[in-house]
Amino acid sequence: MEASLQRTGNEMIFRKAKKNEAKAVLALYKSVLSMPFCTWNESYPGKEEIIEDLSAGTLYVLEEKQELIGAVSIVPENELNDFDCWTIKENAREFARVVIRPEYQRKRLSVHLIEGVIQELQKQNAAAIHIAAAKENIPALKLYQRMGFSFCGEADMYGHNFYLCEKALLLSASVSPALA
Repeated sequence: MEASLQRTGNEMIFRKAKKNEAKAVLALYKSVLSMPFCTWNESYPGKEEIIEDLSAGTLYVLEEKQELIGAVSIVPENELNDFDCWTIKENAREFARVVIRPEYQRKRLSVHLIEGVIQELQKQNAAAIHIAAAKENIPALKLYQRMGFSFCGEADMYGHNFYLCEKALLLSASVSPALA
């Protein structure tokens, strides 16, 4: 099921990625490698993550006028649950690999990706969302803070320092009508 989002008269759609979009998602990942605040490299995220996410049905995209402008993964297994800082561990989910095409950045489109994740996880009756955000990714940290995530702890992983962020979710009956 697709969720339509409105932005200045243009229709944006947050939906599950299709298998034939793997190359386009990989191109999205690669498009931000040289951008400030990006902690990714040539090998991560890559084809392996895309194949795993597509197989699990956990890769989502944001499209406008049939063009992919963003992607995000709702991780099938919450690897972040092992940290002790969370206030909600049971039935918490993790999202990762948030990307917006460079020419669409600074237009608050990441909000639509995260709202789509929130809506999807509310449908699945998840109790909370967890994310590890690189400390050097200032725009992402500001976004999560604006969207009501709390900063619960810190971790050193994958050669970077991260803030561990959490957001409690409401019941699915409270999904925003604009996203339904």
